[in-house]
Amino acid sequence: MELFQKVISILAFLSIGFSLTEVYLTVNQIWKRKHERVVAESISVSANLVSLIPGFIFSLNFLLQGEYIGLIDSTLFAGLAIFYIFVGMSLWVEGERKKGLWTLIKQTLNFERKEAGDLAKSFFKPSGAQKIISIFSQLAMIDEVIDPREKEFIQSFIDNWNINYSLDDSLMASQTKNNSVSLINLRKDVTDYLETSPPQKQVSELKDMLQTLINIDQEVSEQEKLIMGELDGLFSEYISQQLNPARYHVVVVPQNERQVQVIMTSLPELARYEVAEGVAYNSSPFYSKDYADVISEGYRSLNLFSIVTFSLPNEIGSGVLDNGATS
Repeated sequence: MELFQKVISILAFLSIGFSLTEVYLTVNQIWKRKHERVVAESISVSANLVSLIPGFIFSLNFLLQGEYIGLIDSTLFAGLAIFYIFVGMSLWVEGERKKGLWTLIKQTLNFERKEAGDLAKSFFKPSGAQKIISIFSQLAMIDEVIDPREKEFIQSFIDNWNINYSLDDSLMASQTKNNSVSLINLRKDVTDYLETSPPQKQVSELKDMLQTLINIDQEVSEQEKLIMGELDGLFSEYISQQLNPARYHVVVVPQNERQVQVIMTSLPELARYEVAEGVAYNSSPFYSKDYADVISEGYRSLNLFSIVTFSLPNEIGSGVLDNGATS
């Protein structure tokens, strides 16, 4: 047993040579590339700062225990971590050193903070990822203006989720001359997404991401407020699994056979139902009266009689909140 312990002690001493070789080869590989920005940005200063904490504790323990081989080994790798920190701070990148060490540390940690969720996003690609990107695109274009920050935000998800998707084509397809059509299409896509039964946590995160998207340009348009008021109702009902009693219907009443044909061919989102004096067509229920009003106004622009009701009336006129017509 005593002989075995001596052999282990000798091997442990010799292992310092292996550790020294490992540290040298690692530093040597980075040393000639330390001035390259891409190399600096590939090193996590935060991770190496964190690694110094257990390294210091182990070194102190080895010192108190008189285990000098372990102390030397810990010191070698602590030195490697410090080298990584200096490289990650861009200390050797041209033009950076003059900023000062404290500025470089803050700059590097801020850069890492922005990218902290990238790996998690790549691992947790949600179900219906392409549908979510389409929803992002439509929301970004709902005010008919695409801000570069909105585009960059959406593109980051496309890249992190590693999906084959053309953002420019999607944004172009989201452009319509009719605001009501844009609102209807966006709401339908959100409804289709919810019908795939995604996890409630995922839906809650999507709700937060949409809110972030409309705030990213630091200006929330009336169209964005309008659609989010409606989508919040959809999301809240799905997350809580409780019916929202505040439902608004848009009812369209054709005045002649030509209008019936227009509704049947051009407005497939409307469902036909019988009323006392003939037939009417109604939309799916909405959560926001403001949203319902805009949809109703869109139908009126097509010369259709359209009203907003709090509940689906058996006869036109009952439960009416708003009305208007163009014959």
